[in-house]
Amino acid sequence: MNVKISELEAKIREMYPEIEKNEIQITCHYDEKVEGWTVEFSFGEHSLDTHLDKKDVEDCLAGRKCVHMGVQIGRFVENYCLRDNVCPTDIKK
Repeated sequence: MNVKISELEAKIREMYPEIEKNEIQITCHYDEKVEGWTVEFSFGEHSLDTHLDKKDVEDCLAGRKCVHMGVQIGRFVENYCLRDNVCPTDIKK
């Protein structure tokens, strides 16, 4: 499957609307060396990045399963949302 950056970014935003709501910037790119995706989240002067397995991304975008990708991205979104209570959530530090 040929994954487009715009499709991956749109899927991440769909899964985690708090990204858009809280103006967290995301950037994705494919890394040939590791045959996987790098997703960077940035907010102000802070940034975090994570790596996603190529197959996990393809499975999610094809509608098969998003568990691995969802968990990995979810952890990073949570880090932003919990940091200094940036996002309005029911989760407390």
